[in-house]
This record gives sequence, C-alpha cells and structure tokens, in this order.
Amino acid sequence: MPVTNDKNMAFIMINKKIASLLCSFLVLLLSFSISSLALAEPINHRLVSVDGNATEILLRLGLGKQIVAADITSQALLPEQVENLGYHRTLSAEGLLQLHPDLVIGSNHMGPEPTISALKKANIPILQLHSPTSLKQLEINIVKLASRVNADSSAQKLIKQIDKRQKSLLKKLPEKKPSMVFLLDIGERGLSQAGTDTTGDSLIQLLGGKNISQFSGYKSISVEALLAVNPDIILVGSRSDSLDSAKKLVERQPLLQHSKAGKNNNIVSVNAATLIAGLSLGALAEAERLADRLY
Repeated sequence: MPVTNDKNMAFIMINKKIASLLCSFLVLLLSFSISSLALAEPINHRLVSVDGNATEILLRLGLGKQIVAADITSQALLPEQVENLGYHRTLSAEGLLQLHPDLVIGSNHMGPEPTISALKKANIPILQLHSPTSLKQLEINIVKLASRVNADSSAQKLIKQIDKRQKSLLKKLPEKKPSMVFLLDIGERGLSQAGTDTTGDSLIQLLGGKNISQFSGYKSISVEALLAVNPDIILVGSRSDSLDSAKKLVERQPLLQHSKAGKNNNIVSVNAATLIAGLSLGALAEAERLADRLY
C-alpha cells in the first residue's frame, strides 16, 4: 500500500507540473496574440491636419475618420465637422495639446514657432511638408505622409492615378505655349498678379502656358498695364471659391473686353481655394477643368 500511495503522489505531482506548464504556455500565447493585434492596429488614431493639401491627401488615403481637428482651410474638404483650429500660421499650443494627437501634420509655413516648440517639448510627433509647386513634389509629400500613417499601399495607388491624369492632361495642351497671367481679384484693393514661385505660376505651368510675369511673388497690376502686355489667356481667382470672378472683373473693368483674351473668350475664372496650400490634388482637378475649357 505505501508503494501505491507513492505512485499516486508522483502521478499527481506530474499532472500538476504539466498543468502549470500548460497554463504558462496559454498565458504566453494570449500575450503574443494581444501584442500582434496591437501592432496590426493603426498607430495614428488621432490625426490633426493644419494644411489643406495634407488634408486632401489623408482623405484620399482613406484616413478621414482619424482626423480629429483641422485648420480653417481644411474644413470645407472634410465630410464631417471637426474642431476648427483656425489659421495655420497662428495655431494655439494649448488647443493642440488638449487634443492629445498622435500626429500633427502641417506645411513648412505652420506656426508660430513657440507653438511648434511646445509640441516638440511635449513629445507630440509633427510632420511638416513643403508646399508643393509641382506634381512631383506633391507625390513626394504623399509618400512621406503615407509612411507616417501606415498607408504605403494606398499611396502608391494614388500616385499612379496622378501620373495617369497628368499624362492625359499633357495630351490636351497646345504645341505652342500661350501667354498667360494669373490674377487674384482682391476687390477694392485691386488686382494682384502672380509672379514666379507662386501657386498661380505652378497652375500656368501645369496648363502648358508661359507666365508673362518676370518677378517673384505677387504684385499689384492696373488694367492699363494688363492691356499693354495683352496675354492670350487671363486666369482670374478670388478669395471665394465661386467661379464667377472673371465675369465680375469684366463687369467692373469693361476695357478688358478689348484685350486679346477678352476677344477670344479666354478670361477664365479659377477656383483659387484649390491653390491656397500649394499645388494640391484639388489644383490638379482645377487644371483639368481649365484645360477642357481652354483647349
């Protein structure tokens, strides 16, 4: 009998050891599964976009629902209302920190600098993208942004679409470059002419035109001076997103009807809202619309 008891005790101890090992294995397996699920989930649950261009890209990458706040230029682009952070150059550090964002995305123009410093001090990740002046730069921004939000596959699809649209646009352009000017109608303050290093100039290049402006930035121009240079095409944008800016300008300045562009019905309205954040996806769509209208 003692021998039998010893065998039973040994059997019980072995079973307990096996059970303990099995339990440890199950705990380890469960921990591994939870870790794997955590890694599979998006790491950027709360995105803040303070640049219209970046907002457009995020939407096209399918990440619109992760945007919890945006600047004023992005609000019209979003399908649902989010917290409005105002102008991208005058951001509030307190307002941004209260959002507990996983990533703040903006342009190289976002600010002020104390706000940027406060975010960095709080270890809030920031991605600042250059305002694109070409489709190539836009594609670079898409790749950079996608790599930070785990959307590389979607980014490649988007870039292929842009390349296809650009090739289609190029086929519509005339062999001889028409002379063009981009005007920003600022009402009582007059007209502002887009020179080089502006999004207006980028739009002209995208349309296969030659910008008559030989200066950098924007400068005021009178109707008389505009008639003197007499471009083939006059593009007119305004601070609103309406497409009647050309009509209103001609009504205010009837002399333009006698210009080369006026006689050929080539004084055309531009949705300037698509150009605020650089050469954006919206600007490409606007160039396509204008090409269909002009050519």
